[in-house]
Amino acid sequence: MLGPGGGYAPDPGAAWHLLVGDESALPAIAASLEALPDGALAHVLLEVDGPEDELKLGTAADARITWLYRGARPVGQALVEAVRALEFPEGDVHAFVHGEAGFVKELRRHLRLERGVPMERLSISGYWRIGVDDEGWRAVKNDWNREVEADEARALAS
Repeated sequence: MLGPGGGYAPDPGAAWHLLVGDESALPAIAASLEALPDGALAHVLLEVDGPEDELKLGTAADARITWLYRGARPVGQALVEAVRALEFPEGDVHAFVHGEAGFVKELRRHLRLERGVPMERLSISGYWRIGVDDEGWRAVKNDWNREVEADEARALAS
């Protein structure tokens, strides 16, 4: 069996790693954890419906894995709160944030504007969008991404 595709691979030279996602990002996060070097510091925040959705994740890294249970809250709300509350370790972070587009957009803005994480240190993507089927999301995703980038550029310029 092959793992998830895509261009992301954790940077072994990063001081620490931030891996954030909902259920749709679990395969990629699991693959990333397996790829981290021995002892690499990683903060992993995963949002699922409840404890029955947790998976055993293997890694040689120093991974601080936190499972967040959605319950009745909107998708991603627990992740946004957890990332905002996280005390970032010192040093260069390499971050992976994937999942529902609404919370990904909010976390991108937080990481870029409030935490000062450079874009080249982020792998960030809305895999899906609430209320839009897969075909519909693929049809509008590029335009949506351009709007997010333009909004972010305006905020960085002010």
